[in-house]
Amino acid sequence: MQEVASRLREQILSNSFGADGVLPSEGEMARAFRVSQTVIRGAMHILRAEGLIDVSQGRRPQVRPVDPVVAVQSFQSVLQRSDTSLLALVEARKPLEAEIAALAAQRATDSQIAAIVEAYRRLESADNLEDQVHADMEFHDLLAAASGNAVFQIFLTTVTQLLRLSLQTTITRVGQQRALEGHRDILAAVKAGDAQAAREAMLHHLAMAAEDLQD
Repeated sequence: MQEVASRLREQILSNSFGADGVLPSEGEMARAFRVSQTVIRGAMHILRAEGLIDVSQGRRPQVRPVDPVVAVQSFQSVLQRSDTSLLALVEARKPLEAEIAALAAQRATDSQIAAIVEAYRRLESADNLEDQVHADMEFHDLLAAASGNAVFQIFLTTVTQLLRLSLQTTITRVGQQRALEGHRDILAAVKAGDAQAAREAMLHHLAMAAEDLQD
């Protein structure tokens, strides 16, 4: 069953089922793989659980459109059930978000910079933990969008829950002043179009976050 699912997965990922993405019937697949239809149904169950196909009664299985939400939800579940620490999250964020900041400095449009400025102002004026965390996450999301690389946004989405917990922890422990200063420096570098300064400002900001988590 697993072997059949693996072979079908490879075919799905290589777009072997044409523009409509409709798979052969259970009988056709059973003959092609020389297994029973029970094995084929088991393989379909595996692929459906992975979000790769849709299975409806009376219709042949069909490849699902590409949807990063499925992968994001799966990865979030793995992280939440693991012993991943908040410090490990900061370590992972450093190379990722340093590059995001550098690319945002190079690529951000005027409207994107204006949106980042507004997010910073909301962070500056937020007077409760929920609003502070929301504005902080929005600032980083907008930077990722300004990088011009959608993959960065997907990566950040996968750690949303851990990031929220990290921010709640640091703000509760030490307040938001150091975070504000870090965001201010990142924003200034992005507005100036200085990629290296933006990279360094982000690394410094995350180093401060790591210190706050260890206090």
